[in-house]
Amino acid sequence: MKQGGLLEQLLAWERELLVADSFRAWIDVAAEPPGVAAGDRVVTLLLADPTFELRHLAAGTHGSTGGVLQFQFVESLAGFAPQVAALHSAWGGEYCAADHALLFPGVAGPRHVLMLPLRRGARLVGAYCVASPDRVSAMAEADPGLLDHLAAVISASLELHFEHARTLRGGLVDAVTGWHSGHYLEARMREEIARCQRYGGSVSCLVVDVDRLCSVNEELGQPAGDAALRDLASRIESQVRASDAAARIGSDEFAVLLPSTQLAHAVPLAQRILAAVAAAPIDVGGGRGRPVTVSIGIAGLAQGARADRKTLSDQLIVDAVAALHRVKQRGGGGYEIAS
Repeated sequence: MKQGGLLEQLLAWERELLVADSFRAWIDVAAEPPGVAAGDRVVTLLLADPTFELRHLAAGTHGSTGGVLQFQFVESLAGFAPQVAALHSAWGGEYCAADHALLFPGVAGPRHVLMLPLRRGARLVGAYCVASPDRVSAMAEADPGLLDHLAAVISASLELHFEHARTLRGGLVDAVTGWHSGHYLEARMREEIARCQRYGGSVSCLVVDVDRLCSVNEELGQPAGDAALRDLASRIESQVRASDAAARIGSDEFAVLLPSTQLAHAVPLAQRILAAVAAAPIDVGGGRGRPVTVSIGIAGLAQGARADRKTLSDQLIVDAVAALHRVKQRGGGGYEIAS
């Protein structure tokens, strides 16, 4: 490709990134960089996300035009991809599985990799990475200064969409875990209760309480307690369905709303959460782990309940909390169904 034609395409692509009117539209544009063969092209957006906020802001966004873009959220760039953490400017070169396989999981046979460092101010926060079936993509042969300019445009436009997502979810996101807040859960519970009252069906709720989290805070400090909450939130989230609604509702309490789910069918989720928590010590930061248990209360709304939605919503939480307190009285580390 002639450099003049490539330059025009890159500048047009840059404009599309800047004017994308939604996060999904931005992702569709970012998934299709010019000057890279479309055949087996894969684009990875690697982002440092130690607080789990960004992955929640990006939840539910995906491309719709057939472009392939995958998000990779990591706690530490240096720990996940040292070669990315060392980036000072755009880099292109031959694909090496030892260095690049983690950036493109499940991708077979790329020949060339292009990495553009993403910065917030002077701080490296991620990388825009392209795996190409070509020996060298035309995009990689662009002027280095232009590639660094493109990296700055990608960073700035991406941050605008994250900021917009923060604004939309203002007051509805827990700052520590990145989960929804109790306000969001209340709204979702009333929606599901209204649906049950109108169309029939069931809804269940789990409340998960971290046993003796205060001892972690007292012995290791508040940052350790926050790290433990983030790890626990991640393990709980790994077990819930996309249709479920999860929220942090207290200092050491999480809730999961299960639409269209009978009470007995919520039990396997509680069992999976207990197994996920017990699988390994909880990360409390600094490379340290600590065994932690949780108590879980399960409550359900029977078909035909006719009280007002707020009353039923409050009762659902009260019943689940009462059940988990009975578990805690037995020493914790289990579940109980509300009677």
